[in-house]
Amino acid sequence: MTATHNHDAPFAGSPVQGAGVKRDDDLAARMEKFTQIVLDGVKKVIEEATASLRPAKYGFDTGESWINVNRDFQFEDGYWMQEPNFKAYADKTLAVMKFVDENDKLIAAVLNYGCHAVLGFVAKDVDGKIKVSSDWPGYAQNYVEQRFGDGAVCLWTPAAEGNLNPVYSSTLYTFLEDGYAVGKPLPPGTAFVLMEALGGQHAIDAIGVINKITEYKDELPIQYARGEFEMPSQKPPVGADMMRNRMLVDNLLPLGPNGERPVKDLVVMEDDPEHPFVMEIKILKLGDVAWVGVPCEIYSEIGRDMKAASPCPNTVVVTHTNTNYRSYIPDKTAADHHTFQSYGAAKPGACDEYIVNGMLELFKEIK
Repeated sequence: MTATHNHDAPFAGSPVQGAGVKRDDDLAARMEKFTQIVLDGVKKVIEEATASLRPAKYGFDTGESWINVNRDFQFEDGYWMQEPNFKAYADKTLAVMKFVDENDKLIAAVLNYGCHAVLGFVAKDVDGKIKVSSDWPGYAQNYVEQRFGDGAVCLWTPAAEGNLNPVYSSTLYTFLEDGYAVGKPLPPGTAFVLMEALGGQHAIDAIGVINKITEYKDELPIQYARGEFEMPSQKPPVGADMMRNRMLVDNLLPLGPNGERPVKDLVVMEDDPEHPFVMEIKILKLGDVAWVGVPCEIYSEIGRDMKAASPCPNTVVVTHTNTNYRSYIPDKTAADHHTFQSYGAAKPGACDEYIVNGMLELFKEIK
């Protein structure tokens, strides 16, 4: 199982929700109600899928979708924060596994792409309310399903997206006269227009790949392997205020009464060799397509290196594949960026080869 990493759930009420913020009774009730809706929906679709089983063939191919952008951007003061960085690397690969019936009619398409679903994160609609939304991947899925019709299903999975955002954002930085960056949200309703537009663009890209797949196989052997691998870890020094540090990293702390800027005294993390970072890696090989799963938000460069090193030509990297979410993992080129992603348990820039080698060890088991 994997999560789409959607930030538009009914309990994503503020940037610091869940980090020491008390949940009120109304929020708890909404969480319970939403959870039940999801569970009922899962049960229903499994029953429908089981009842509609039929012979199928599959195919696989890749294309590109240019709706993502690297989000590690160095500002004038020398610090790195979230902002579109079109000069930096972003994997544009859109992978599609396509299933058709005996008449080559689409049953399902499973997409894989690296990009956060954050356009609706704490974004207000035209009525001033923050809404539950499937964000731009949901719009893309709906478009594909409507395009092919007849019960066709489109699923979307997140690739290596630790440093990738949509080219549009629900919050933009504006700059004061000395270059200091202050985040400002878009006008109410704007984010929902953008997620529909971006989802539509992504859907068109997906349809192009789906239509490109015209050769199929009707044998689908399944192989599986999993393992846990130790990697370099880090920890904050004793007494460090990590919540303040989180707010400080992205200039979320308010200016002083006279406009003075908060001193950016970021926490200096310490190596923690006594408690190595343990990450689970899984491989689910469906026919000639290998789906490699990690629970972490790895940077796009790590996902690229995993696919390049894989002995299986058709390799897809999927993130958020474990309910035990672990950490962001910046790659070696971003080790000194000190973005908010840099303060997890995994040591930035030190885990690239460990992840690739761990994956290769698992491939030996299913060779």
